[in-house]
Amino acid sequence: MENNNTTILIGKSIIKRFFNYYENESLDDENEFFPVLKIIISGIVDAFKNDSRSLIIEKELKEYSKQIYISLWLRHAEEDEEDIDVEYERKAAIRAFEDIYKKV
Repeated sequence: MENNNTTILIGKSIIKRFFNYYENESLDDENEFFPVLKIIISGIVDAFKNDSRSLIIEKELKEYSKQIYISLWLRHAEEDEEDIDVEYERKAAIRAFEDIYKKV
């Protein structure tokens, strides 16, 4: 289990730094950000390819990425409009994340 936690912590650190880069450089979601995000996650998961932990690690890193994406989506929605429907925007962010992640 310790190895799982270390792997997940390292993965989250890499993903967080990539999200910072994504935001600073205004990367395009479909053509620039998501393809690289999937490469990062799959590269980490590949280290455990024949191990039952790979699914746990993949799920954890994808969920972590989704939560950051939602937070950024909500922050940008609030910057664009004063009064937003938070639940609507949260659902839209989840849909967008899932759709783009699946597609790339």
